[in-house]
Amino acid sequence: MRSICVVFAGLLALALASTGYSQSLGDLAKKEKERRQAVKTDSKTITNDQTAKYKGAAVSTASPSTPATAEPQAGKTATVEPKPAGEGDLKAEAVLPQTKPANDEPADLQGRTESFWKQTMADARQRVTQLENEGNVLVLKRADLQNSFYKESDGFKQQAIQREIQKTLFEQDQNKENLAKAKAALTDLEQEARKSGALPGWIK
Repeated sequence: MRSICVVFAGLLALALASTGYSQSLGDLAKKEKERRQAVKTDSKTITNDQTAKYKGAAVSTASPSTPATAEPQAGKTATVEPKPAGEGDLKAEAVLPQTKPANDEPADLQGRTESFWKQTMADARQRVTQLENEGNVLVLKRADLQNSFYKESDGFKQQAIQREIQKTLFEQDQNKENLAKAKAALTDLEQEARKSGALPGWIK
């Protein structure tokens, strides 16, 4: 009889333990469900239209924490202390402007490049050619005025033509002076280029 009581007591204790264990598992499942719902409620989806709003904002990889129960008092603004960057945190890297590659164009002893000399010499030669053409035009103009002067019988018109001839002679003198200066400048440039180590092909 005593052994039957012992067995019965053991079964009763086992039943009570099973009931308590089932209740503990039920409580844990309920709490886990509530926690997941809270996390789901706090999460927020950002659409493509809203990306411009958050452009440039700090990126955080920390998992969402439990929402604080205390609310900020009325009239006060809640401040967030910046978190020091750790080894696992993402850090924004400053984007440096790309430096231009070094100019590998050959240069003379003064640092003036091949393109500089070619352009400078081309401008100087163009100036000489322009003045030479201008001088040829003035020669033709003067010859035409002289022919008109000899053909004209009206004295007043001859005087007007003579004034034009004098003006053309003055323009010719100016042209000759400017042409001489332009040729001298071209010669000086050629000499300077050679002294500074410019290659012959640069000044042709």
